[in-house]
Amino acid sequence: MNSLRRTLPFLAAGLAACSSAEPDASASLDRPVTLERVRTIVRQDTTPATAWLNRPNELHYDSVSGHLFGLEWGDRRIVQFTTSGEFLGYFGSPGEGPGEISNLGDFGVGADHVTALDGGSGKLVVFDRSSRQMRVEIRLDRWLRDMAAIGDTLLAVLPGADGSLFELFHTDGHTLGSFGDGAFLTGICSCSITHIGDGRLVVLNADIPEGQIHGLDGSLLGAFTFAELDHVLAEWQVAFGEKLRRASGLVGPAGQRVIGGKTWVKMAGVTDDGSFLVTATPEDLDVNPWELWRLDHQGRITGRYVFDGTWIQAFTAAFPTIYALGIGDEFGVYEYRVPQPR
Repeated sequence: MNSLRRTLPFLAAGLAACSSAEPDASASLDRPVTLERVRTIVRQDTTPATAWLNRPNELHYDSVSGHLFGLEWGDRRIVQFTTSGEFLGYFGSPGEGPGEISNLGDFGVGADHVTALDGGSGKLVVFDRSSRQMRVEIRLDRWLRDMAAIGDTLLAVLPGADGSLFELFHTDGHTLGSFGDGAFLTGICSCSITHIGDGRLVVLNADIPEGQIHGLDGSLLGAFTFAELDHVLAEWQVAFGEKLRRASGLVGPAGQRVIGGKTWVKMAGVTDDGSFLVTATPEDLDVNPWELWRLDHQGRITGRYVFDGTWIQAFTAAFPTIYALGIGDEFGVYEYRVPQPR
């Protein structure tokens, strides 16, 4: 792990010429901004429509249609609904046969297709958006942890073949090659991959916790760590005390690695200016809520946000709007907004 402790360092000059997002004027890196809850889209105890949300754990917003897509882990299918909570239909069904899903791990949404990642069976299933029927099934010979849709024609899966970090596929099923060093992948299911635009992929590893920015050819464009931000660590220690120190796996005041637990980092979405959002929280749910961090193209934090105590399972962004999947007593889908500077 890098020892630079004041910033999220950008380790390569490949993106030096890229434009970076200006820090959000409403955000302070010393104190997170509370997101404003705008409305409830669906809620378990008040909305009959939640009958079609069985143990969801992922959420995607499609900017083309303006619809939301949820990973329904309980029934191993993908549900489509509007931002007003109107149910539109499903993609996939549980099972082991063609077009069926035994272990739904992630999904991606394209203009004319929806792709499901079946981690246990080691396959990708591409569905037609109009008919909701299977278009092609891409069978692989390995356990798949995560996937990312790149535009309307490319898919990236994690891990790649033969020890590589990721592999690229065309949506018709043919491979475009395996790239990157798979040694970055540790743990079992704690890594994720997301396309953040302009041919850049962010790979996050919650076990470390660190991230890398790669080109589609596997080139390492940048790297950053979430465990060495002094002001974040200090605030969390004040707020959560020794319980957080035991649970989180953060770096202690003297620079030593705190043993036990981990800090979860997970991709949440891409903003309108191409910067991206990640979540960070201790593993111990007793010390939730999650924080939402906004990073620019160089891996620098430009904003920190919280959900005012709400326990959140997943996010998707149509910045400055954030759609969030609540868990526990607030199981449902909610619309939040980043407050504008006053």
